[in-house]
Amino acid sequence: MQLAAARGGTVVATASRVKHDLLRELGAIPVVYRPGLADRVRAVAPEGAHAAADLVGTEEAVDVSVELVPDRLRIATIAGHERGARAGIKLLGGVPGADPGTEIRRAARLQLTEAATAGRLRIVIADSYPLREAATAHREIMAGHTTGKIVLVP
Repeated sequence: MQLAAARGGTVVATASRVKHDLLRELGAIPVVYRPGLADRVRAVAPEGAHAAADLVGTEEAVDVSVELVPDRLRIATIAGHERGARAGIKLLGGVPGADPGTEIRRAARLQLTEAATAGRLRIVIADSYPLREAATAHREIMAGHTTGKIVLVP
C-alpha cells in the first residue's frame, strides 16, 4: 500500500471504520467492506481499478476484484484460493498450485529495506512477545483482526 502510494498510485483499501485513519496515514483511500463494496470503490476511484490484492479471502473480495479489474493477471489473493482458482486469478501462498511468493519477496526485500531505513516506510507493530510466549503470539495472529505485525523478541 505504502509503496504503491509513494509511486503515485491511487490505493483504495477496505477495512472497518476504526482502521480508516491508519489507512489514510499509510496513503490509502479507505472504504468499508460490506455489501455494495464495488460501488464504493467506483465512487472513490472513478478512473477504474488497475490491480487488486485480496488479503482477506472472502467470496466478495474476490468477486469485487474480478468485477473491477479487467485484467485477471493483475489480481492476486493470499487467502481466497478456492474462489480465486475458479476465477482464474493469481494464487499466492502455500496451497497446491499457488505461487509461494519466493520471487516476489526476493525482488522486494532490498527496496523495502531501503525504504524502511530511509524512513519512507512505516512499519506498524501490533504487539511484541518474548520468544517463550510464541504460542500466545500465534493465537493472537490466528484470532485475526490485528492491526500490524506481531513481533517475537529473544
